[in-house]
Amino acid sequence: MPYSSFLNEPLGHVVPADYLYFDSADKLLQSRILPRKVHEKTMSWNKGSEEEQLMARACGLVFLINKLGSQNNEIGIQATIDTLADLLVENLAHGSSSLRSKLPSLLDKCELLMKVGDEYRIQTEESAAWNDEFLSQRSALSNEAHRIEAERDDRIRKKFGEMVHKLSLTQGDSKVTRDIYPVFDAQLPTDADKRIYVWVRDGWSIDENSVRADSRQAGNQSPTIFVFIPKRSADDLRHHLIDYKAASATLDKRGVPNGPEGVEARAAMETTRQTAEGKIRELLEEAFSGARVFQGGGSEILGNDMQEMVLEASDSAAQRLYPQFHTADHVGWSKVYEKAQKGAPDALKSVGDEGEPARNPVCKAILGFIAGGKKGADIRTQFESAPYGWSRDAVDGGLQVLLVAGLIRAQDERGQTLDLKELERKTVGKVMFKVESATVTTAQRIQIRKLLQKVGLSAQPGQELAQVPQFLEKVLELADQAGGEAPKPARPDTAPLEEIRLTAGNEQLIALYNQRDELGSSIDTWTDLGKRITQRWPNWTELERLTVHAYGLREAEVILAQVKTIEQQRQLLEDPDLIAPLIANLTQLLRENLNKLNGEYASLHELGMQRLENDSNWQQLEPEQRNQLLSEKHLTLSHQPVVTVQSIGDVLDTLERCNLSMFAALVAALPSRFEDVAVRAAELCEPKVQFVSVPRRTLKTDDDIDTWAEDAKSRLKAALAEGPVAIR
Repeated sequence: MPYSSFLNEPLGHVVPADYLYFDSADKLLQSRILPRKVHEKTMSWNKGSEEEQLMARACGLVFLINKLGSQNNEIGIQATIDTLADLLVENLAHGSSSLRSKLPSLLDKCELLMKVGDEYRIQTEESAAWNDEFLSQRSALSNEAHRIEAERDDRIRKKFGEMVHKLSLTQGDSKVTRDIYPVFDAQLPTDADKRIYVWVRDGWSIDENSVRADSRQAGNQSPTIFVFIPKRSADDLRHHLIDYKAASATLDKRGVPNGPEGVEARAAMETTRQTAEGKIRELLEEAFSGARVFQGGGSEILGNDMQEMVLEASDSAAQRLYPQFHTADHVGWSKVYEKAQKGAPDALKSVGDEGEPARNPVCKAILGFIAGGKKGADIRTQFESAPYGWSRDAVDGGLQVLLVAGLIRAQDERGQTLDLKELERKTVGKVMFKVESATVTTAQRIQIRKLLQKVGLSAQPGQELAQVPQFLEKVLELADQAGGEAPKPARPDTAPLEEIRLTAGNEQLIALYNQRDELGSSIDTWTDLGKRITQRWPNWTELERLTVHAYGLREAEVILAQVKTIEQQRQLLEDPDLIAPLIANLTQLLRENLNKLNGEYASLHELGMQRLENDSNWQQLEPEQRNQLLSEKHLTLSHQPVVTVQSIGDVLDTLERCNLSMFAALVAALPSRFEDVAVRAAELCEPKVQFVSVPRRTLKTDDDIDTWAEDAKSRLKAALAEGPVAIR
């Protein structure tokens, strides 16, 4: 389609791409197919400097290539730097190399273009909105230095983590793991003398001379490693960090668009973020390439690999932190523990030591630390930390060897002495270890075994201590059975047993021996008391059950007072027995009351049934109707309480089914219930019957009687006019 054919067309006129042909870039810029914004800007640039003219032609080409590519996918042409440089070349002999180097900087800042991957495209309204948001975010970030500094610091930390990904090493033949802790703060932690810290600082916050001075001041024994990251390309790094965060914020705020222009604008923004990310990585790589690593004392670790330099420094730091590590650095300590746990007295042979446990340097150090008593967790902490740094196998193995040798004893959380074979490794931290000081003779052990036998326990010579907890438990059980709540005797004082329980090891055996006579006598006394209480207690519980049903009976007041006295004065075991007579008297009293109520119930029930038999309405009902009415009011024989009073158990069973107050209420309710049955019978026989209540008055004279009779007569006659009448 010739150029002259669309010179007069409106701006943005759509022309099929297959028909577009221009023999010069100027004609393209003057054409009417370019969007108004592009047309006006490029025409303005085309009259400006050489760079502006080049940018104007490039924009026209980008538009044309985009149009061709969108309608002819098979062409495969894209508006990349290479394509644009080749199309813009004016002198084939000179080639397009100069254009390739010049175009990126021009096009990247061109307001009409956006970059999606390697391809340039014309800005749309949607992409312009995205770009405006990006510029707004960038402007805000430029005034918030703290956010950019925080991002930079985070990236330095992350970069260090990527380069030094292994932050642990093993030390010695026993291969004990040593953790390495990176620190990026302005100050070292307070426990810097107990851990291996890698103190990482950068040129943005401190200068190299200060870092070196800190390392020298720390001294040759310091385990701290000092790392300095130099400040390089600071402005460029800041620029790209702002771009990255602005692009990320724009992507988050604008979200995921639906239309093709929005998708293209989002892709362009992602390209901006990726480009910034790449530049940031390059600049940080450059900064880290000049990193310096110093040992405490100021000596520098040389090398090109950050991880290797840090690990080399860490190996030296471990030796500084744990100067006594070599004392327990042996691979055989795990076998020492296994053998000692089984009771082997020569377990130290596994680490090449055939001497006495007390002279072994590891055992000797542990024994000295335990002194008056230490928990396993504290012992482990002491010798696994600086300046020892021993393995867990060495610490636990040393403890087991000392237990086997009888130099220390182990107690659980309740203060009970543990047999060394019962001590599990997972519970060592909670166990209390104490140094043994007392000795027990053979004669004393014999007496202790005799005492154990009084409660049915036997122990082999030398194993008495293992039976003491069970002995104390059994004696406490006897004490519990020898007394308790009233009316039992008061529970015996067991404070001496508690004193024994609070001791441990050989001291506990000595305490048991010293109290053997008193304990033997107590065992006999408490056993006898327990048997007598067991015999008397059922009668007391029976008496308590009876008293519950006797409250409220005037005749029972004296008996109840006697029961209270027995309880208050703890007279359960009094001789002669005070409880049995009270049970008999109270049972008889309750029996009499039950029989009395039972007789009253039967009498009133009989009277009620006689009244019904004489009632004309009742006589008209079928047997089924009569039974139903009686059942509804619980007046059948099956509803009468069953009273059995032959034995104490019978009396209690009867009262627990229906106590005296319930029984009395049933008796009192019988007349009104029979009255209700009579009314229901009348209603069934005479559906229209009226129930009229006669007046209730107090009559003192003949005139009162006459007045009452006249009043009742008038009421009944008035009601009779409406139908049959029944007097209520």
